[in-house]
Amino acid sequence: MSCVPLCRRILQMHTRISTKHALPRHSFHFAHLPCPVTIAPPRRPRASAVRSHQTAADSDSETAPLKLRVHYCRRDERYSGWGLHAWGDVTHPTPWNNAKQPSGLGPDGPYWDILLKQSANHVGILIHKGEEKAAGAENIDPSKCTEVWLVGTEQQAYLSEPDMSKVPAGTLLKSYAHWVKANTLVWRVPVSEDGELTSPQRRFHLHYSRGSKMQVTGHGIEHADAVIPLKIAGLNIPSDVMAKYPHLYGSTHLEIEPEHMDKVHEFCKGQLAVSVESHSGRVLDCTGLQLAGMLDDLMYTDEPLGDHYCEKVKQHAVSVWAPTAQKVELLHWRQLRGGESEVHPMSCSNKGVWSCRRPAEWQNTAYKYRVTVFCPWTSQIETVEVTDPYSRCTTANGERSILVDVNSPELLPPGWHHHKAPGLIHWTDVSVYELHIRDFSASDPSVPEQLRGKYRAFCPQHLHPGGSGCPSHGLKHLKALQEAGLNHIHLLPSYDYGSVPERPEEQATIQEDLSVYSPDSERQQEVVLSVADRDAFNWGYDPVHYGVPEGSYSTQADGTQRVLEFREMVQALHSLGLRVVLDVVYNHTFASGPYSHNSVLDKLVPGYYHRREEDGEMCHSTCCNNTASEHRMFERLMVEDIIHWAKTYRVDGLRFDIMGHHFLHNMTAIRNALNSLTLENDGVDGRHMYIYGEAWDFGEVALNARGRNASQHNIGGSRLGAFNDRMRDGAMGGSPYQPPDCQGFATGLATDPNGAAHQGSAQEQLATLLHRTDWVRFALAGNLKDFKTQVADGRLLAGQHDTYHGTQPLAYGCDPAENVVFNGCHDNETIFDQVMMKLGPHVDADARARVCGLCHALVVLSQGVPFIHAGDDLLRSKSLDRDSYNSGGWYMRARID
Repeated sequence: MSCVPLCRRILQMHTRISTKHALPRHSFHFAHLPCPVTIAPPRRPRASAVRSHQTAADSDSETAPLKLRVHYCRRDERYSGWGLHAWGDVTHPTPWNNAKQPSGLGPDGPYWDILLKQSANHVGILIHKGEEKAAGAENIDPSKCTEVWLVGTEQQAYLSEPDMSKVPAGTLLKSYAHWVKANTLVWRVPVSEDGELTSPQRRFHLHYSRGSKMQVTGHGIEHADAVIPLKIAGLNIPSDVMAKYPHLYGSTHLEIEPEHMDKVHEFCKGQLAVSVESHSGRVLDCTGLQLAGMLDDLMYTDEPLGDHYCEKVKQHAVSVWAPTAQKVELLHWRQLRGGESEVHPMSCSNKGVWSCRRPAEWQNTAYKYRVTVFCPWTSQIETVEVTDPYSRCTTANGERSILVDVNSPELLPPGWHHHKAPGLIHWTDVSVYELHIRDFSASDPSVPEQLRGKYRAFCPQHLHPGGSGCPSHGLKHLKALQEAGLNHIHLLPSYDYGSVPERPEEQATIQEDLSVYSPDSERQQEVVLSVADRDAFNWGYDPVHYGVPEGSYSTQADGTQRVLEFREMVQALHSLGLRVVLDVVYNHTFASGPYSHNSVLDKLVPGYYHRREEDGEMCHSTCCNNTASEHRMFERLMVEDIIHWAKTYRVDGLRFDIMGHHFLHNMTAIRNALNSLTLENDGVDGRHMYIYGEAWDFGEVALNARGRNASQHNIGGSRLGAFNDRMRDGAMGGSPYQPPDCQGFATGLATDPNGAAHQGSAQEQLATLLHRTDWVRFALAGNLKDFKTQVADGRLLAGQHDTYHGTQPLAYGCDPAENVVFNGCHDNETIFDQVMMKLGPHVDADARARVCGLCHALVVLSQGVPFIHAGDDLLRSKSLDRDSYNSGGWYMRARID
């Protein structure tokens, strides 16, 4: 059966179910769905392309297998454990977790013979040992060469045997060495030829260049301003370093001698590298150096940052932490847009804090920093302009930071200091409705057009300024939900994010009436996609300024109006009896590097605020630029930012995006800071603020590889809420990474099969159903790992001893407050869309609606924290779009009328 007729019947059935409350149907075609977001293993580093000169090929036999021979050469001649990853036009691509072993050993190292497809013209190769990557080349044309040579960690292939005396002895484009404490460096390089301290030892050196002039030749590092020796202090890293950086286990422990420690502050402001020589003086390798641990040890500070008032000198000042910068200047504008900046020098403390005092009359004017700093991504000294990561307000699109007093009277709604949030006694009393600010009102005809998609759409006083008229449809619905027991509104990202133009005149809009097209037309998608990257809609998981409200939701994107309007929204929701949850995304930033307008943290201290692989490459497992919350100044930023939101905007809870990429010590620091807030001193009782998040365990932090992360494996006893995917997969069927027609407990598995062959026979489906029913039962019972019940095979079993998807413990919590139960959220399809795909074609519309009700009942009646995606209670559809982050208002409309 083709996709389009099936979709047409699904769409027609949806229209029969609800024409009043459900989202109107639009065009849909499977081939045009956005690609789903999946959790992938760490990416291979992209290598430079290789185009080879043609070499003679053996063509004695047309039937002889085509092959490419890959040689590997290392100066240290240590080849144990290295394997080959090959992809492209090869007959047997190698899985990442099963590297191809050498085919043989030549006089200069191992080699691999790769069998090729006929007419092969593209092969990629990479030498690696587990996650440790070495040499590689991405675009080899085997029609023009039969042999290639890889060397060390270079990302290029040689077409003839290289002269190692002329090959660079390493590269500074990678940073395999780590400066982990004040005087401690580690590098995964053996101390001697056989790795023993009793053998003649190799010699290690630290190299420095203030102007980034160092180069690597066959003789080692040249053009350094200073070189100091490093002492071998052990075969493995110290225990305190191991606790913070467990992924560096097995690295050689190096130390800076005390007489050279006075150079550290100077060295950290330039280009740094480490080299290793044999005991006879032959250079073996050179690499760049990661500085985060040393900065944490020597440069961590609690000095005030951002725009602040100095009680000691009774004057305002602006401060920024940039310990690796050679120079920082304050750029000040008297106006928010346009004009020439005034340039003011900034002075640097011994902790790397650059400061400039400012007069009080600068209030509500704009500023940025101009920073001169070494950038590891370009290996250059860069001079960049950057906004303040501690900004409390910015101009539109985050172009400039604004000097603002967020507690000035004009930014406080009437009654702000006296209004109170609805009370909460127990965290298990929490119930959550996940809502996108723009979705709430963008298509609500009862909201004035200029307020649709804005903060003020939540505020009755702005909907009807004269005091007459009824609340909007959306507000009526929220009030009805509150009267039914709902008490928390989870707002999708509302901080300043970079994926939507904030000024209305810069936002692309659809100019034609899409409702005239048939439901199975592709025209709607074509039009929506043509403006998707420039329109007013995005989920917003693209953080730029963590402490600033998003400007596209304000009626005035430039200026401080967004501060007032965000408070008005919170106050209005409180008046409805609803507490407000902030969706926070500290696990990544929208941009990094020296050139992007949306890069902030990485311009100030390049390479520090973002998590890096052992070789220095930035981690991207979250989908973007992973942040490094294990670093002390980033944890400080998280804690202070959250306290700012709690005190300034009186939010009542926090939902952490990809919380598993943070660590338990981060979350403990946040919890302790919130617990210190009181109504008397801060206007908010921080002890009652509920914290929950996505405790998925994947990427470079999986299985505690970087420390105890805030994942499901570690969450028990923390009283942090964690989304329970066991209920979702058990009730709905399958998982987000399995075919969408997989059925589950609520969607007809075994009891009303849909005919999908991959689900197996009737007997196999019944066995799966019984096991998935255990998933549902344990979620209903609070997801408690010690709770025992009789499972499908008749055993009395504790939740932690049953299994989820074969390998993971089924239950992992110690408290029902840690159990956030859901069957639908903004990710993946809505509950209605899932039901449409999973139930068989024989199921009528009324039965489908009842199945949706059952899916909600399982969530609401669970012991824990029920979580509902906005509109799921109204049979909302997103046209089967499972990744609607950028799908535009036409598909995201939630009609509540």
